[in-house]
Amino acid sequence: MPLFQFIGAAIGASLVMSVASLVWPLVTTQPRPEALTRVREVVLQTAAGQGVAQVLGVTDEQNAGPVNVQETITNGTNIVIDAVAKSAQHAVTARVLESLVKQFNGLSEEDKASLRAQICVPPAP
Repeated sequence: MPLFQFIGAAIGASLVMSVASLVWPLVTTQPRPEALTRVREVVLQTAAGQGVAQVLGVTDEQNAGPVNVQETITNGTNIVIDAVAKSAQHAVTARVLESLVKQFNGLSEEDKASLRAQICVPPAP
C-alpha cells in the first residue's frame, strides 16, 4: 500500500511540475528557474505537453505575459453577481405573478369580470 501512495505522490508531483513549467510566464515576469526550464523542455517534447501548452496559450513565450489576477477575480466576481441578481429577479417575478394569479382566482366571478373590463379595455379610436 505505501508503494502505491509513493507512486501516486510521484505522479502528482510530476504533473504539478509540468504544469508549473508551462504556466510560469503567465504567473510572473521573473525568469524561470533552471529546473523548471529543463522540465519544460522535456514536457514540450511530448504530444500531450504540446497540447497543454497550446490550450494554455504558452506555446510562444515571447507573447505570453503575466495574467492580472486581481482583474481576473474581479471580472469573475462581477459575472457571478450578475447571474445571481438575474436569478433573484426571475424568482421574485415568478412569486409576484403566482401571488397575483392566486388572488385573481380567489375573486368572485363578478369581480373577475370587472377587473378584466378594466385591464382589457380596447384602445380608444
